[in-house]
Amino acid sequence: MTDDPSQAAAVGAPAGVFGQGAVSSRFVVAEMNTHHFMFRGVGGDASDARAALLRAWTRHRDELLARYPERMNAIPDASEMERHFRVHYLEFDLGAGYRDGDRLV
Repeated sequence: MTDDPSQAAAVGAPAGVFGQGAVSSRFVVAEMNTHHFMFRGVGGDASDARAALLRAWTRHRDELLARYPERMNAIPDASEMERHFRVHYLEFDLGAGYRDGDRLV
């Protein structure tokens, strides 16, 4: 596991793996633990995983603001999330077995 997206990208799948006919046996998961929820995004590299995670956050934020519009200034936009919460990156191989972040098989 790493907190450095450039390091995770360096060991992740080639850019553009998903949706272009190429098959990769690796993927990256970006995780962000807020006060109430764990958000995750998955991609072929750290950049894709981060983007997916922030899209999930944006959807969550939009749903909250639809119910509580008065909280607009209290609920950060996706571009500000990493100022408030840390994003962790985990890399996995398809078919592998893990305990915590360590590959066992």
